[in-house]
Formats: sequence, C-alpha cells, structure tokens
Amino acid sequence: MKKVIVFFNAGPVTLDFVPDTVTSITREYPSGDQIYLSIMQARVPSLTGDHEEILVAADREVSSLEIQEAIEKLH
Repeated sequence: MKKVIVFFNAGPVTLDFVPDTVTSITREYPSGDQIYLSIMQARVPSLTGDHEEILVAADREVSSLEIQEAIEKLH
C-alpha cells in the first residue's frame, strides 16, 4: 500500500491508502460527474534540507507550499 495526498474540489485534503499498482484515484463531483485523478510524484524540501518524494493526486494545480502544508496537517 502507498499513501497519496488527495486535493479534490476545494475540500479538505485527505490521505488515501491505495495498492501499489494503482495509478489513479476516482472521485465524484456533487453533480455526479466522475473524474480520475492521476497519482503523481512531487518533490518537496524536507526539514533536513534534502527533498522528499510525496505522492499526490489533484483535480487542479497545487503548489509545493500547499503540499507541504498538507503534510504538516496530516501528520
């Protein structure tokens, strides 16, 4: 299983656990439309100065700052 930070529909960020072979996550908008969110790798700076690989799925562009804030919120 792998952990994926999910940003969807301006709602609160969530942490999903999915099988290692999964490459996208399905979500449904209030209108009933489904969307497949591709799981992507993002590199964010860690506290030690190097970079940490994080898995992210989103229905919009997210900044490294948003990802960093999500990591802090979810830990």
